[in-house]
Amino acid sequence: MSKTSRESRKYSIKFTVGSMFLFATAITACVAISLQYHFGKQMSQEAVLAKLKIASSDVSEYLQQVEMNATSSVRILRGVSTTIDHKFSDHEIRDIFTQILDDNPLFYSLYFGLNNDNFFQVINLESSPVVRDRIEASPDDRWVIIKITGPEAHRIRTTDYYTSDFTLTKSIKEESNYFPTQRPWYVGAKGNNVFKTDPYLFQHLKITGQTYSIESKKGAIGIDVVLSAVNEKITATELGLSEGSGAESFIFNDKGEVIASNIALYQEVNIPDSAPLGLSAQNQALIDSTESLMVSNQNDWGPYDYAQSGLPKGYAIDVLNLISDKTGLKFEFINGFSTVELAEKYRVGDLDILHSVPSNIDTIGVRSGTMFEGELALAAKVTQSVPKDLNNLLSQPVGVVGGFEMKSWLSKRYPHLNIVELESLDDAKEALMKGELNYLVDTYHTLGELNELVIEQTVAVTKLQNVDPISFHLYMKEENSALVNLINLAIEAISPEQRSALRKKWLDTNQWRGTFVPYPELYQLSRSVESLNQIRKIALGGEEKYVFITEMSSGNHDKEYFAVLVPNSVIMAKIIPELVTSIAVTTAVMLCLMPLAWRFSAPIVKPIRALRVETQKIKARQYDQLNGVETRIKEVHELSQSIANMGAELDRHEKQQEEFVEAFIKLIAQAIDDKSPYTAGHCNRVPELGLILAKAAEECNTGKFKDFQFANDDERREFRIAAWLHDCGKITTPEHIVDKGTKLEANYNRIHEIRMRFEVLWRDAEIKYLTGQLAETTNKEQALADLKQEKDALKEEFAFIARSNVGGEFMGEESIARVRSIASKTWQRNFDDRLGLSPFEELNKQHVESTLPVLEPLLADKPEHIIKRIRPLVFDEKFGIKVEVPEHLYNLGEVYNLSISRGTLTAEDRFKINEHMISGIKMLEALPFPPELSRVPRYASTHHETLKGTGYPRKLTDKDISVPERVLVVADIFEALTAADRPYRKAKPISVAIDIMHKMAMDEHIDMELFILFLESGAYLEYAQRFLPQEQIDPVDINKYLSQTAVA
Repeated sequence: MSKTSRESRKYSIKFTVGSMFLFATAITACVAISLQYHFGKQMSQEAVLAKLKIASSDVSEYLQQVEMNATSSVRILRGVSTTIDHKFSDHEIRDIFTQILDDNPLFYSLYFGLNNDNFFQVINLESSPVVRDRIEASPDDRWVIIKITGPEAHRIRTTDYYTSDFTLTKSIKEESNYFPTQRPWYVGAKGNNVFKTDPYLFQHLKITGQTYSIESKKGAIGIDVVLSAVNEKITATELGLSEGSGAESFIFNDKGEVIASNIALYQEVNIPDSAPLGLSAQNQALIDSTESLMVSNQNDWGPYDYAQSGLPKGYAIDVLNLISDKTGLKFEFINGFSTVELAEKYRVGDLDILHSVPSNIDTIGVRSGTMFEGELALAAKVTQSVPKDLNNLLSQPVGVVGGFEMKSWLSKRYPHLNIVELESLDDAKEALMKGELNYLVDTYHTLGELNELVIEQTVAVTKLQNVDPISFHLYMKEENSALVNLINLAIEAISPEQRSALRKKWLDTNQWRGTFVPYPELYQLSRSVESLNQIRKIALGGEEKYVFITEMSSGNHDKEYFAVLVPNSVIMAKIIPELVTSIAVTTAVMLCLMPLAWRFSAPIVKPIRALRVETQKIKARQYDQLNGVETRIKEVHELSQSIANMGAELDRHEKQQEEFVEAFIKLIAQAIDDKSPYTAGHCNRVPELGLILAKAAEECNTGKFKDFQFANDDERREFRIAAWLHDCGKITTPEHIVDKGTKLEANYNRIHEIRMRFEVLWRDAEIKYLTGQLAETTNKEQALADLKQEKDALKEEFAFIARSNVGGEFMGEESIARVRSIASKTWQRNFDDRLGLSPFEELNKQHVESTLPVLEPLLADKPEHIIKRIRPLVFDEKFGIKVEVPEHLYNLGEVYNLSISRGTLTAEDRFKINEHMISGIKMLEALPFPPELSRVPRYASTHHETLKGTGYPRKLTDKDISVPERVLVVADIFEALTAADRPYRKAKPISVAIDIMHKMAMDEHIDMELFILFLESGAYLEYAQRFLPQEQIDPVDINKYLSQTAVA
């Protein structure tokens, strides 16, 4: 538009006044709404955070109240037991204990253990859902009472199940190896103070928890709280937030170790399953007669052997679990004790197995094979240089964790070291940071965990040089040497894949193991008194979060903290809806006043808007839904008619274009079918079968297809076009590869060349005979016999080569060796084989002159048989192609081709055929398909994939393949199996084809549910009746496949 026309534009007064009014009103509304948004957002945010702080404080106070109740309850029970001379009966004790548990629903159990190792326990089945499942109680059961009595050699555990009115529902008696005096809660209960254990593994239920215990008159009293029950109390819903909001909550101790959490802290690497060892009858009897073995579990020797919230974890623990799977041995892990205490328990016989011990002759018992190896490292403060050789250390104190013979191992190899033993790794780190030690020695990965909870590294860790990796073993007493032999067999049977998974899971420094709180900043905040009981906004893991931390512990127990982290987005999600509602109301009121300025513009605006709706229909290609606009304005009426006429013309033109495109696609498909008799009418029939099966899937109301439906005709057309184009890449595949019917076939069957060489050898044998007769140097009868023998041999050898060329039988190593033997025979070439060559052959031919005549091998793999690639074959990453590309384009070697074990195709030939899929992808991806046909390249290039990832060219798996793609896989296979117009083989009856497809479904080659639908819907029969000759349509008992599938 020119400047003059812009200056001469005129506007009506209605438009001018109305626009000014609208502009002033809009400015006022924007300012008012912006101020309301700013201050409303701030007030709402403060209100939500205040509610969150109150909810977090309430949860913290509740958990602290549980601790106070547990502490006061055991104190009261101790007071009753020590001050009252009355001897309480089991029923009286039961009533007291159940009353306390009823008043404190988070308590898992209450019990006492006596000095004589008698034990009485009442379990609260309502404390956590996991308790009822683990103890195998019925829904009607309310309490479980466990009593353990008897001498050490014959201890009996009685487990009684009671309803809420103490009606006995079940009673179980069994032998027990439980001794309360050896448990952490009993050992720690000394004096008048209540002892709170670190999280450990409850022996009876094999779940983790903590115990509050106190020494009583004749033993100790304890209350258990399972961590799963605590986890349920710190969920997002308890904090007033929705599940899945991303809110995280943790209870952790003063060391930063997680005690309870509402989230899974890490994603475990799955260790491949183990197959049981093939044991002799004697060894199996030994396994069956062996009760559960008590096994050590250290508290903090990560990542090899440690307890996370009481649950045994680590490399060594997984190795022991693999040993259990392979042998059937049952292990019970004992934790909650220091390494020194565990070593002593092994020495006195309270533990059957002490593991993760360096090889040392001082350890009592039989040593197993190597469970794992660890590289030794040295740790020091970052301000101090760290030597890489222990021989360089003189008198500086070097710390090791005691109990498991590390000091002894080092002393024998480095007697000059000043080694100091400490009880735990935490004690060792504390001594290092205080300067009481100069260095720490342990495995590299163990020392690496010293920097878990620091934002800036405080400890430097260096691998030691000139030291081989240290091997770690398990030890058992001499009388268990037979079991150690079985364990060694299991260790040796651990596969490389399992070892690789173990290393990734436990030794990969990027793999989070969940021992400590996942944010060092969170741990550092807990160390600051000013940060407690406050809502703070900080950046954690690249995301802004609100953090609330409060100290939980009271009395003489170690400090514990409760922390809640809520993403900023969650807070905003609670604020925005209310704020939006408020602003929306304000905006609506203002907008109600604005239409008055335009009230009288309705006669023009209304039909124009209606015309706009009609143009949107044209844009959406809904030509059949166009309607004329009723108006009294002539120009608008004419415009409405023009739009309707334009829509009709566009509709006609689009249909012509679609017909043209589909005709062109069918032309390509027909050209591919006509290109080779090996494909025949394949491209024509696959779309028909695909549409039949797709329709059956749409009509199916069960299974995975109940929600499958083409949204419209465009999606059906997209699927149909993809089916027509599914083999379009074959247009680039050389015909001599597609049609290769024998091993020696290239552009022709080279068996004729080979036969001619045998003819030469035949003629040579006759000449040799005749020459001998002329020279009268040989006996005629003997010469004739030799000639016949040689000819017979040539006949048999050529017959063998000819049979091998057909490829109908499997070629074993013996047959291949015979081919090579025959190939070593020679014939005489008298002519130059470099004459009469094409330019391409001359490039490929070696330029080495030889003096004629020349002896040539009967069969050969010559350099000129190798057809190299003109350029490297590289695939664009966006195509997702995952195939192995042979080094050469073709290998026409005669021995090489005749040595093909199955069929007639070499690896190069097979790749060239499979390459039609890659060519198809390139061709289709290069076409500018409209949006409604955007999935054609994907649909058309997936019919050679399998559900288990063994297909080509993308090696897709079950989760990657859509329903339309699965349909095309089935259609492609069934058509290929039943095609009757292929000259190289007889068509299979439909019963045989379906049996083959069932095997393919069982092998996850095709979708089993789709295969069943293919049968049940009768799609196979409908296709057969339309396209197959009557003699191929034999009866099919589909029930046998349905029943086999149901059993599977």
